[in-house]
Amino acid sequence: MKRIFLLAIALVCGVVAFAQNIPHYHDADVEASKEYVEGNAYQKDLLLYVDMLGDTHPYYADTKHRAELNKCAKRLYRECGKIEDVVEFKLLVARLAASLNDGHTAIFYWTSPNKIFPVRVALGGGASAVVDASSQELSELLGREVVKINGKSLKQILTQAREIVSADNDVNFENLVEDYLMISEFWSMLGMSDEVLSLTFADGASIDVKAINKSDLKVAQLQKDLSGRVTAPRRVLFDYTIYEEEGICYLQFNQFADRITHPKNPQLPRFDEFVRDMMADIEAKGVKTLVVDLQYNSGGNSLLGNVLLSWLKPYAELEQYSADVRISELMQTYYPYYKEFTYDGKPLEVGRVYSAPEFDHYRRANAEDVVPQQDSTRHVLNFDKERIFKGDVVFIQSRESFSSASLLLTTARDNGIGYIIGERSGGRPSHYGDILYCALPNTETIATVSHKHFVRPNRALSGEQYLEPNIFVPLNNSDKDLAWECILDFFGPNKSKRVVTTTTTDDDSYLWDTIYRPTMN
Repeated sequence: MKRIFLLAIALVCGVVAFAQNIPHYHDADVEASKEYVEGNAYQKDLLLYVDMLGDTHPYYADTKHRAELNKCAKRLYRECGKIEDVVEFKLLVARLAASLNDGHTAIFYWTSPNKIFPVRVALGGGASAVVDASSQELSELLGREVVKINGKSLKQILTQAREIVSADNDVNFENLVEDYLMISEFWSMLGMSDEVLSLTFADGASIDVKAINKSDLKVAQLQKDLSGRVTAPRRVLFDYTIYEEEGICYLQFNQFADRITHPKNPQLPRFDEFVRDMMADIEAKGVKTLVVDLQYNSGGNSLLGNVLLSWLKPYAELEQYSADVRISELMQTYYPYYKEFTYDGKPLEVGRVYSAPEFDHYRRANAEDVVPQQDSTRHVLNFDKERIFKGDVVFIQSRESFSSASLLLTTARDNGIGYIIGERSGGRPSHYGDILYCALPNTETIATVSHKHFVRPNRALSGEQYLEPNIFVPLNNSDKDLAWECILDFFGPNKSKRVVTTTTTDDDSYLWDTIYRPTMN
C-alpha cells in the first residue's frame, strides 16, 4: 500500500493555501522588550516563537521545562544574530520543534511547494530504498533500488532529517520524510542543492533528476495497479461495501471529517447518519464481521471516532481518553468560547493545564454543559444497547494511521474491541495534538503547535511509542491484497486461524506472535 502519487503534495499545497489566512503571532510584552526592539528579523521571530511554545504547549507548563526553554532561547538568540537567510532560521527553529517528538508541533520548511522532484523514494528502514512513484517521463526508474541520494547514504540523510522533522515516533518520521524528500526546499534545509536530486542505484548507475514546477507535472498512476483490491484507496471520506457471501462489511474510513465538523461544506455527508445506515444494512444482511480500514487515515476531528465506537460497545461503558488542555491566549484565539468556561466554579486560568475525561468537568459559566443537547449541528451517538454490533470487529492499521485515527485504534484496543491487523501505527497512543496555526510576522514562517496532551485509557501503557497490531500484515510492496486475504483467513466464513495478542522485543525489531504468511500456491 502506498498513497496515490502526489496526494501528499496536494495536501501540502492545501495547507499552504490555508496558510494565507493564518494569523500572525504577536505578544505585546515580547515586542516591547529590548531584545526584540534591537534584534534583527530572525531574532524577533525567535523570541515570538519561543513565547508561543512556552505559553501554549502542555510540555512547557512544567516550570522546569519552561526554564530550560528560556535558557535555550538565549543561546539561539545569539545564533540568530549571525543568520543570513530564512532557510537558516527555519533550520534552527525546526530543530527546537522536533526535539519535542510531537508530530503536531512543527515548522513549515517551504514558502511554497511549487518546486518538486518528480520521483518518490520509498524507505525500507534499512540501507536501501526503492523508487515507488514517478512522473511519466521517469517511469523507467520505478522499482529500482536506491542506495545514495546526492552522494550521501540513506542513513546519513535520515540522521540529518531526524533533527528537523517533527514526528511522534520513527514510523511517523519515515512516512513523513518520504514525502518531504520530493519538495525541493526541504533539501535546502539539509544543506544541499534544491535544483537537482542525484540518485545512485544498487547497480552503480546514477541519474540527476531536476526539480520542476508542480504545474508541469504529468501525473500517471505508475504504481502497481491496486484497482482490483478490496482495500485499494477510495477517493472518499468514508465508504462501505457489504460482501454477503463472506459475511463481511468493509468500511474504508479515510478522514475524520464530515458536514458537522466542516459546516461550510454542506455538500459533505454526515458521519453519524452514514454509520446509522451502515449498521442497519449490516443487521438486515446478517453480517458477522465489520472491517474498519484506517490504513489511509491521518486524522481529523476525533468526534467521528466516538460515533463509530458508540455502535461497537455501550457508550457509557467505554473507557475514554483523557485530555490535558493548556489554556493560552493563542488557544483562545481559535476557541474563544473557552473564555466562557469554568472549572470547579472558577474561570479557566491562562497558562494552566486542565485534565478532564472528554471535558466532562467543563461548564460554561452560568450555562449548560459544554456539549449541548443533540441537534442538527451535533453528532448523534448510539445509546441503544440492543443495536450494538455483536460480531467480530477488525481494524486495519498502517504507518499512516495518525492523530484521530490513532485515538480510535487505541481506544478500541484499550476497551477490548476487536482486533488490529497491519503495521505499527505512525501515531503514538498517548500524544500531543489539537493543532494551532500561526505565522511569525517578520519572516512569515508558518508554525504549528499542540495545546493538548491526549492520554490513552490504559494509562499504564501511556509510554508506548507505537500501537502494535495483533496480526502483522505487510501492507506495502506486495502483489497481493494481503490485508483482505488475512481477514478472510482469520475472520471469514471458513476461518481457521487463531488470533493472538502482540508481543514485541526490547529493541527496535518486530516480533509478533502472529505474522501473516499466506499459503503460496
